This record gives sequence, C-alpha cells and structure tokens, in this order.
Amino acid sequence: MIEPGVFSPSGPVAEDNIINRRGGESIYQSCVNLKKRLADLPSFEPHMHEMEEEDQATANTDPVASLWNCLRNGYPLLTIYNATGPEELLEIDTTKVAEAKRPKAATFKFLQACLQDLAFPQQECFLITDLYGESTTGFIKVIKMVNRVLDILEMQGQLKRPSESSAAPNQAGKGGKLTKKEHILKELLETERDYVHHLQNLQALKKELEETGALTGDASHQIFLNLNNLLDFAQRFLIRMEQHYALPEDEQNWGELFIQHEEAFRQYEPFIANQMRCDEICLREWDKIHRAPRHLDLQQMVALPATLNGFFVKPFQRLTKYPLMLMELRKQTENVNLQTDITRAIDAIQFVLDAANDAIDKEHLSAAVSELAERVDDWRTLKVDTFGELLRFGTFTIVKNDTGKDSEREVCSTPYEMLT
Repeated sequence: MIEPGVFSPSGPVAEDNIINRRGGESIYQSCVNLKKRLADLPSFEPHMHEMEEEDQATANTDPVASLWNCLRNGYPLLTIYNATGPEELLEIDTTKVAEAKRPKAATFKFLQACLQDLAFPQQECFLITDLYGESTTGFIKVIKMVNRVLDILEMQGQLKRPSESSAAPNQAGKGGKLTKKEHILKELLETERDYVHHLQNLQALKKELEETGALTGDASHQIFLNLNNLLDFAQRFLIRMEQHYALPEDEQNWGELFIQHEEAFRQYEPFIANQMRCDEICLREWDKIHRAPRHLDLQQMVALPATLNGFFVKPFQRLTKYPLMLMELRKQTENVNLQTDITRAIDAIQFVLDAANDAIDKEHLSAAVSELAERVDDWRTLKVDTFGELLRFGTFTIVKNDTGKDSEREVCSTPYEMLT
C-alpha cells in the first residue's frame, strides 16, 4: 500500500526529516554572521578593532580563525556577558592571576556565569577544551553558546539593530544569471555543506549511543572508527572552500585548493575500508542502536538498517563525486595552467579512491580467509597463517574431461601468494 504523500500545486513535497534535509549554516557562515552580530554590540567594538588589526598583520582572510583567536583571549567573552547587565560584572583580578592563565580564567568565569546566572543547561555549554583545542566541532559549540547570549542581548535591545542572518559573501549574490561555471561551483559548495551536515548528524548519533550506554567503547570504535577526524577535516576543508568561493573569479584556483589537502584526504581510506565491519557490528547491535536515540532526528537515522547505512556511505559517495565535478569545472576553464591544476587534483582524489578500494578488497579477502579457516575441518599438516596473502577467491566453472565426455563443475578457488 502506498503511503499518502504531501503535495503542493507544483508537485510532491519531500517530507522534512534528517535524511533529506539540506545542510544548515556552515561554520564559515556562522562565523561571518556572528562577527556581524558582535559588531552590533557597542561594548565589543574594541575587540572588533583588535581582530581587524591582527587580521591585517597576519594577512588573514579566514573569519573562523579570526573569531577563534579573538575568543581565545577570554576577555571578549567577559565583555559579551557583562553586556547583559549582571548585578556584578565579571572581572579578572590581575594581581592574583598570572598573565598566561588569564584567558582561560576569563573563559571559566563566562561559563560559570552562564550556567548559574543565565541558567544555561550544562549540555548546551562548551568546555574549556572546545575553545582552546583544535577541533572545529568543539568550536561550533562555542559559536552556538555565544549566539545564545547575543539572543538575550537582542531581546534586551542591547544590540544596535536587529541582527540579520545573511549568507557568506559569494558570487551568486552579485545578481544576474549564473554562468555554467558558476553553477558548478555553487553546486560544489552547497553539496559540500550538505555532506558536512550529514557527517555532523552521524557524529551526533555516535555521541548519543555512547552517552546512553547503547554501545561500548569498542563497539562504537568498530562502527564509527575515525569519524571524528574525518568530520574535523571535512569542516576545515569546507571553510577553505567557502573562503575560496568568496574570492574574485580571477584569483580562484580550485585545483590547487584540492592539491593542498591531498594528504588530508587520506582520512577517507580507513573509514571507507571499514564499511563491511561497520555493517556487521551495526546488525549485531541493531536492537540497542534502534532503541537508544532520544531525539526525533536521530530516531529517523536508525529507523531501518538501510537508512543508517545510507549515512555511512556518504564519505565514499562524496569522494567519488569530486572527480566528476572537477572534470565539469575543467571543461568550463580556459586557462591552461588552471586546467593542469584541476587535472592534478582529479588524479590526487582518484589515488585516494583507488587506495580505499584496495583497502576494501583486503577486508573482503581477510573475511574470506576467516571463513575458509572455519569451513575446513582438517587442514592436516597445512597451516593457514603460513599461506601468505590471499590473492583472490570465488566460485569458478571448469570443464573436466576425465571420462571422455566434457562436464562442467563448479570449483571454489582460493589462490594464496605462497601457494602460487
């Protein structure tokens, strides 16, 4: 029976769920918009000047790095909180706290005040390590919490004007019909945002399963493996893409951007190669995984094993998409040097894909060896662990003529390196 759908005059409308929902605001866009909101806070003006001066001195054009460095000073957080008009302003006693420890001391006071005076739930507050560590996922928590304090200030009328969330500057905002090249770049960026959003959802599920005790540490690692590192790289790469997209077209070199991250793309290999083990553990632990999520979005992710699997294959799908989009971009690029760089980028991504496929093959061969060892009851004097690498396995049809008449038989063949 076909379930009733939702229709509009222009056609069917996709159900709003975590699976088909487009990616939200990227960390780059969040920082651009947060800087705009902070500029609306009069008392924050000195910190804005400090950011601008530091950016000019270091030739920095990355709003994420700019804002991250600013908030790490600690004092800007005190300025934000003090703008709420607390009974007692937050201050650091410089006679008691060493200069090197003042930034973290200020951050601690900010967190403590938000928890106690503003009644922020602890799970919605960032940790000291989120601000002073190197994880982009941690810094996203910082951004969300600062925005929440600014929401309070906005309701109090403390900001110069109502903040307007606007997207990061890009070529599409210049108006006019997009060229084919601009369409390709727009799709590249927007689909990258969606992809990162899917990885963030997967990490949220990982955290939920661990916090509820549905998965042990070993089981979680076997399923999610290096997801945290992969997500951190994906978020950093998206920042660079956003930054590059904001440049004038004649300053863009998309091939070079990919080449610069060639080594970091190797993060994909272990995650993709782990797919078979991931599927196996997910099925084994499915009852626990299916029951654990407390939030609707995460419940949708584990509605069916196939649905969850769809999230785990996202990295492989994204990796295979890059060469295709880069080839389309190369067709729309006239500069020979830029074409060459795009070709090098395609080759670099293809190398990672090939390595990932090789790793997948090794996993399948390893599983075949384990299965073979269990199927054979008596190996006599042979020892499986001395056979070397399994080269290939499968069932093949051979023609045998030992009775004067051809006959076909199926033979299970497992050639080993040491036995060939």
